[in-house]
Amino acid sequence: MRGTVVARPASNLILVNHEPVAGLGMGAMELMAVFAEPALLDAADPKPGDRLRLAVRSDGDRLVLLRLEKRD
Repeated sequence: MRGTVVARPASNLILVNHEPVAGLGMGAMELMAVFAEPALLDAADPKPGDRLRLAVRSDGDRLVLLRLEKRD
């Protein structure tokens, strides 16, 4: 999915707004929580306003980050 970082309120959490995600049956959202290993987020160092490409999977009632890359 493609989105933009809104905030990183915890070491294992980013908040993003994103375009529709057909694979998860989701429309565009202004705020979505994505959980991740802190080391994965530290390596990418996402900042508010950064545009991202994310790969996530559903884990119960939350989304878990698999891959993250910044985009232009």
